[in-house]
Amino acid sequence: MPLPGSRDSSVVMKRVSQGSFLQRTVLKHNVLFTEGSKGDEAYILTEGKMEISGSVAGRKKVFAVLQPISMFGEMALFLESHARTATAIALEDAKVVVLHRDDLEGYIGTAPPAIQAMLNVLVARLKTTTQKSLRTPNVPLGIVRVLDLFETNGKTEILYDSAVRHLAEIFVCSPATIEGYLQDLATQGRLAIDSDGASGPAATGRRVLRIKTPHLLQAVLQNGKVEKQEE
Repeated sequence: MPLPGSRDSSVVMKRVSQGSFLQRTVLKHNVLFTEGSKGDEAYILTEGKMEISGSVAGRKKVFAVLQPISMFGEMALFLESHARTATAIALEDAKVVVLHRDDLEGYIGTAPPAIQAMLNVLVARLKTTTQKSLRTPNVPLGIVRVLDLFETNGKTEILYDSAVRHLAEIFVCSPATIEGYLQDLATQGRLAIDSDGASGPAATGRRVLRIKTPHLLQAVLQNGKVEKQEE
């Protein structure tokens, strides 16, 4: 039966053959929910494919392409704001079972004491994990951590352009942003950005990133130039 009051004929609600849950049909390219919107339902994908994406540093990032059987949308149930942290779009005609917040709370409230205690612990842990996952990554410190890993393993020279490209992909930001942080470290004397040192026919014109500071992460944290993100 169509969703009461909905003008969107592409989303249809019907009873699942067993139980009181609803099943929703979402046609290809339709949006099930959008990032930032309020949500009090989670979903179990039973047919089709769903793309889960979000905005990171102003750009769309695909977090996952889900196939049956997958659960998604549950994070909004455990946030105080009940805000969606991603957008869900059907990549092909899909069917999802709808799990409402009231269904979850009702089940926990009527479960045997031992099961209820276990579910409450799991819910609390999921809330904590969800909050941590939503924190904005500390990009400068992340760059230092990556470079420190290279230095710790005896690799103190890295191709500059390749490093910038890969760091931009890792932290989902622009190459210019990465270069700005690297230049700041170079200004502090932690790094040097040079040519590859070859001359004559062997010259390639490639730039090399040289890590000059042993134990780079420890040195930067002690100097207080990069603020450490809370664990």
